[in-house]
Amino acid sequence: MKALVTGGAGFIGSNLVDKLLKDEHDVVVFDNETANTHDGYYWNDKAENRYVDLSQNYSSPNLLQTYCRDVDCIFHMAADISVQYSIEKPYESYSNNINSLFNVLEFAKRHEIGKVVFSSSASVYGVTDKVCVETDATDPLNAYALSKLNGEQIMKMYHDLYGISTVSLRYFNVYGPRQSNTGQYAPVVGIFQKQKEQNSALTIVGDGEQTRDFVHVSDIVSANMLVADKDVHGVYNVGTGIEYSVNQIANMISDTQRNVPAREGEARRSVADISKIKSIGWEPKVNLEDWVND
Repeated sequence: MKALVTGGAGFIGSNLVDKLLKDEHDVVVFDNETANTHDGYYWNDKAENRYVDLSQNYSSPNLLQTYCRDVDCIFHMAADISVQYSIEKPYESYSNNINSLFNVLEFAKRHEIGKVVFSSSASVYGVTDKVCVETDATDPLNAYALSKLNGEQIMKMYHDLYGISTVSLRYFNVYGPRQSNTGQYAPVVGIFQKQKEQNSALTIVGDGEQTRDFVHVSDIVSANMLVADKDVHGVYNVGTGIEYSVNQIANMISDTQRNVPAREGEARRSVADISKIKSIGWEPKVNLEDWVND
């Protein structure tokens, strides 16, 4: 298989690129190093790497055609993923994400690329205290979440109108190698680990009893590769179906802790129903507690 991975130098994208190359696939990587939620960028020298801004309407289709001949599958991971940026600059955040997706899908349509896999987010559900099922009502609370929900709808439209096999994966709380350890919305696992390394108290927001579904990046990678290989389309949750409280995570890492005021509008519970993706053969492999204690 020849694959294009957009956002392939970031946290999740670079892990996917490494696995694709390890499995002897040909890989083209697009990234423009503008995401302000990364602690670094990770280009694999074995891939065909291109510094490209896919949100630019005037250039993207030509660049895609130049660099991506004979591509079988596109993994579209490039996005402005900062929630804070999307709150401060909603138009820029939303338009960048939607423009880049349209450019990818237009290229796929023109060149009859069989599969496009889109990285969506559990943020489309909004604040909910129930286990999230793909058929649940959605309630995006910021421009980032809205761009993901509308992205899923655009993906469905291109499947229905043009016959492209499109899959949208709703990631829950992703952690693992190359995760960001800074910023208000960085994964709590990474933040706690960095605070411990600095001999600082772990900062627990609110009472710490809010729960999250933490899924390892290698399991996100395996989900992407599975749906790329399967004759499937539509939306799939990608989590573990297991929830841990922030207090539980903190207690795995350090006894030195402090609490700060809760963030307004933050969900008390976020956990995935993964029955749908399990039905096509995917299972999470990494246990959070084992990984933290390794």
